[in-house]
Amino acid sequence: MASFLILGAGKFGLLALKRLSALDPEAWFVVVDHQAAALARAHSLGMPRADLVEAPAIDYLAAHLGPEAPWEWLIPMVPAHVAYAWLLAGPLAGAGWGPMEVPEELKDLAALVIRGADGELYLSRATHVCPDDCAEPEVCPITGEERGQPLYQKLADASRPELPLLVVASRQLAPGVGGYAPGKLVELADAVTAAPGPLLVATACRCHGVVHGLQRQGE
Repeated sequence: MASFLILGAGKFGLLALKRLSALDPEAWFVVVDHQAAALARAHSLGMPRADLVEAPAIDYLAAHLGPEAPWEWLIPMVPAHVAYAWLLAGPLAGAGWGPMEVPEELKDLAALVIRGADGELYLSRATHVCPDDCAEPEVCPITGEERGQPLYQKLADASRPELPLLVVASRQLAPGVGGYAPGKLVELADAVTAAPGPLLVATACRCHGVVHGLQRQGE
């Protein structure tokens, strides 16, 4: 029996709940959202093995994620870079870390790149809207193009000794549903706290990703 923490009960959080439960009817779920209306829609699906929690997703994760996580898989379905936000809210809280602009050179890794308000980069190898049940095939089902090296590997290869790039790779668990083991975040936190200077933190699947910069304040 698998266990999943789904952060977010919006459109894609509910898709994850439905698709993962269809693959494993014995699976156990915890679904977290700060909006009661979103949780009501999740409740209407009638899934007795889903615990619904009304709370801000990142705050819940910061309060409950530790070395012995109670879930096997974490499914991030909120409009935030969960790994980065969790670091600042949890392991790095009060430790003097803050955002840093991601270098321009990473823009060459994807066809579509958008810079965010904190200097982060959102990257996509697709310039079209992807189907919500894409299975991440080697050949894009929309354009017919071969995808080649996954984006998460391209990002990992861009790491440098003077600016490490730590990547959490998202694994596809159902069509259109990606996630990772919670322990990957614990490993990420260990690597970040051991770093002497600025670094980059990314989460990515084969085709899409986000990269945030972190530095100690005053650097």
